[in-house]
Amino acid sequence: MMRLKRYILLAIFLINVVMSVPTTSNREKEEVEEAGGGNGNEDEGPFARPVKNGKTFANPPSFKNWGGIPGFFQIPKLLFKETNLENVPTDKRLLDVEIPVHNITASDFQSDSDLFATWLGHATVLVSLEGVKFITDPVWAERASFTSFAGPKRYRPPPMELEDLPELDFAVVSHDHYDHLDAEAVKKITDMNPGIHWFVPMGMKSWMEGQGIGIDGSSSVTELSWGEHGTFEKNGKEFQVWCLPAQHWGQRGPFDRNRRLWSGWAVIGENRRFYYSGDTGNCDSEFKKFGKKLGPFDLAAIPIGAYEPRWFMKSQHINPEEAIGVHEMIRSKNSIGIHWGTYHMGSYEYYLEPRDKLKELMDAREDLKDTNFVTIEMGRIWEAPDKK
Repeated sequence: MMRLKRYILLAIFLINVVMSVPTTSNREKEEVEEAGGGNGNEDEGPFARPVKNGKTFANPPSFKNWGGIPGFFQIPKLLFKETNLENVPTDKRLLDVEIPVHNITASDFQSDSDLFATWLGHATVLVSLEGVKFITDPVWAERASFTSFAGPKRYRPPPMELEDLPELDFAVVSHDHYDHLDAEAVKKITDMNPGIHWFVPMGMKSWMEGQGIGIDGSSSVTELSWGEHGTFEKNGKEFQVWCLPAQHWGQRGPFDRNRRLWSGWAVIGENRRFYYSGDTGNCDSEFKKFGKKLGPFDLAAIPIGAYEPRWFMKSQHINPEEAIGVHEMIRSKNSIGIHWGTYHMGSYEYYLEPRDKLKELMDAREDLKDTNFVTIEMGRIWEAPDKK
């Protein structure tokens, strides 16, 4: 009975978000080629541009690994022909041992390093880089969903309450999916930080304004497309905030598929560089460009979870092996594995496999011994080594 209930809830969630993806027209392909994508030399040239088809966005043809999202009629295959190996224990004591959560407050978020960070669960990372503090995709919701009774449920709590966040200078949002865009968290963070600056992909500014953000002149919203960057100034220092290509999609309601763009982000300071991928499949030619044009990065936050079964997840989520490829291509000196161990995301890998697989693969990569790609416990402070 419990298994049937789980299938029903999962089906409700999947029906809401899994539909066929619009195909790319010849006209759209021509637009992308004119922008520098799909020209047979994808590792060079400008960053790819998203295809714009009226009011919607799409991944460009130069993303050779984009196969679209599985259609509605493939849901039965996922539910009844695949084995779900997630097996998250219901015993909180066991979870406390396997995926510890260390409660922290603003006063705990400090270091002598000019670059430090902590993982607050899923894709939420709190970063201090050369004196500016910012956060990626802040999500605190109990369910990352449009409804309170279905969709991804949190099984590990945030290590920090929203009220305990330090003063934030800016934030980046990668896309509009509920596990990356928590409306209540966004509004509360803005209320606590009236001068905060939000950097968002194209199409999302109007959503932010609908939440009352960026309309009263205190908080502000900068909307960017791939390859564009904004600036943030503090204490005489200027920071570049780059909106970068990602292979994904967007949807928040039943009728807004791909109305808002998806992206990754890079924050470039005078001496330190940070990269956050958002959700992405393996658009490898773009990752190589990031490394050449903006790298090497001192720290990257790269997803390692929600990747099985591959036929269902491959286009939109990388697995640990591909994540290591991203780490290598962007020339990251240090990377933290995120997007695992927090929510029941509907993926079928064993709940600890992303962490364990990452370590196993990195231990075997002698060519990457001079770099680090690790997972950290929620609430622990990661500090960058001194620059050589």
